[in-house]
Amino acid sequence: MSAEASQKLRSAEILRQIENSRGKLPGINARLYPYQIQGTGFLAGTGRALLADDMGLGKTLQAISAAVWLKTHENIRTVMIVCPASLKQQWAREIAKFTDLQSQIIQGPPPKRGVQYRREKTFFIVNYELLLRDLSMINEILRPDLIILDEAQRIKNWRTKVAAAVKLIPTRYAFVLTGTPLENRLEDLYSLMQVVDPKTLGPLWRYMVDFHVTDERGKVLGYRNLSVLRKRLAPVMLRRDRGIVSDQLPERIVQRLDVPMTSKQREIHDDAMAKAGQLATIAKKRPLTPTEQNRLIAALQQARMACNAAGLVDKETKGSPKLDEMADLLDEICIQSGLKAVVFSCWELMTQMVERRLRKMGLGYVRLHGGVPTAKRGELMDRFRDDDAVQVFISTDAGGVGLNLQSGSALINLDVPWNPAVLEQRNARIHRLGQKRSVQIITLVAAASYEEQVLSLVNTKQNLFDNVVKEDATEDVVGVSKKMLESLIEELAPPKEAGPAEPLAEVEPAETKPFDMEQRESKARPLDEAMRDCIKGLQEAFGPRIERIFGSQGSLIAVIDRIDGEAEQVAINLSKKVPVALIDLMTLGSLNRLGAASPLAQVQTYFDAQQDQPAVGGPSRLATLAEEKFNGAKLLMDQGLHTSALELLLSAQLATAADRAGMGIPKAATEAGVWIYSEAIPKGVLTQEEAGLIMQAVGLSQAPTVPEVLVEQLMKDTRNFMVR
Repeated sequence: MSAEASQKLRSAEILRQIENSRGKLPGINARLYPYQIQGTGFLAGTGRALLADDMGLGKTLQAISAAVWLKTHENIRTVMIVCPASLKQQWAREIAKFTDLQSQIIQGPPPKRGVQYRREKTFFIVNYELLLRDLSMINEILRPDLIILDEAQRIKNWRTKVAAAVKLIPTRYAFVLTGTPLENRLEDLYSLMQVVDPKTLGPLWRYMVDFHVTDERGKVLGYRNLSVLRKRLAPVMLRRDRGIVSDQLPERIVQRLDVPMTSKQREIHDDAMAKAGQLATIAKKRPLTPTEQNRLIAALQQARMACNAAGLVDKETKGSPKLDEMADLLDEICIQSGLKAVVFSCWELMTQMVERRLRKMGLGYVRLHGGVPTAKRGELMDRFRDDDAVQVFISTDAGGVGLNLQSGSALINLDVPWNPAVLEQRNARIHRLGQKRSVQIITLVAAASYEEQVLSLVNTKQNLFDNVVKEDATEDVVGVSKKMLESLIEELAPPKEAGPAEPLAEVEPAETKPFDMEQRESKARPLDEAMRDCIKGLQEAFGPRIERIFGSQGSLIAVIDRIDGEAEQVAINLSKKVPVALIDLMTLGSLNRLGAASPLAQVQTYFDAQQDQPAVGGPSRLATLAEEKFNGAKLLMDQGLHTSALELLLSAQLATAADRAGMGIPKAATEAGVWIYSEAIPKGVLTQEEAGLIMQAVGLSQAPTVPEVLVEQLMKDTRNFMVR
């Protein structure tokens, strides 16, 4: 019997077992729909498979059910779930909801993560960025039997470090989950299948020859033999869209996504919550005055706004993680599936941000807010219903009542209103009489924020939220009932044993004068364990990239060479133990100019790279950074990822050049050319030959593909340059 025939028999037997149990697996606290039974049987029976169902069809439940089946019948011990950071909490909730098994979310600094990997749990949930850092711990400590990749389009580019790391984890079983297995190119699918079973599509060169039409220069002009490709994929890939299983779907699919905040959002949010906490402490002792009540609500309003976007508060910061998450969802809902969606927010300014993002995406939309006359609202509804080019209806809560938007198949709540009735009014815009399809309702919640508390109150204490928001309100102003105020105070005030908070006082404007941060008085205070662990986590994550680490009122500020998405995620993870903010050297200089009014005026220095230089004869900080980048490039080369190694080789060269010039940080690649020919060569820092080497690396790093032989030669030349 062939392997394919054997697999079909195995899947059929699992299907029969589930069907005989009337759609409910032992160990699963949910009744599965027929298509979910089929998906569960397919995953468990195939063992290594790609589940490519449309969004909202329950890929999570099917993967959990199949994992439980394998644990029961195949005695698997550990399951590792790899997903975007915003979905980690959701996976943990789903496991707790549908099974009696325990899960462990992997987070925090490396030592803490090492402990977490050793715990006696069944499911371990890690995000893609941490997987790259924790590869050795995963393979040496966890050694999972089953790996589940959620939103697996994150590894669609097989050249990336994350994609390479995933394929270095040896597991007997693998479930790859994505609603968009093919986004732009057939190479995307190839990367996913490398995880499922590399033999399915064979070597990349054969895959390119068999299914791609190219010109004489190798440029892809089109695709061919797709029927053959579908036949090859059939044994290991299952895809269903909503249309096929529409008669089996529930009327309403509700989903919550936890979205991390940026450091700027966190700063605004935490400052507002501190003010609210002080007022709540006062309210424990005596009734708040009307002015104090207004200040409390204003602080909480500011915290909620920061959960959406820092720009709602400071009117300057662009973008937000929620907008990014919304764009990904609308790409799948509207562009990939051709459906219509409704997007709600409490704030008109947020809907303007949504409008700008949709314009960039090329999606048609209409936008409703309190300033739109009632007589014109019907026209917006008609356009959304009748015009196929209008795929998104954007609205504030001015459109939460009186609108019939049944043509929408999905609704995205960008925030959680204080009043549960308002949230339900939003959801009822698409889930109402006349809706012929099942609908999906997605609520984006800022992780580890006051918004989580609001959602908890909305879900469990609805009687406390009477008459909070008037239905005809047109401004972002809310009132608060007595019961709600009591609940807020209970949630916000610190426990009695923590001691009373300092009373709020008006702050006199400080005299602004220059001051030298190096000369300020520093009173040494002992570090508690949490702060010590957090500083260690920063040093392990950023190493020689750290310029300074400050501390103030139980929080940390780290100055690093540059801030990117990966660095921000480190700060978010560390902030679960101690609040951490990241700034770059330019921001540090700006804050220093504020003199005594600077928020850094009263901080304590825990680490300073300038003062903690290595002993004479030891490598400098930039030399250490260059070596680190070079070793990273060598590791990628050893794994065959020569194109990905180019960026690290260029970074090693720029760090070496900056070290020779006595600079604090390396030049960016975009600035390298001007600096080299205007300063480095005239001052004798670099020779013409060395300058040419760096410019060669700059050019190669911008090319889509580079022959391996060129990268190997560049690596040799870079090593010679570093040791000169």
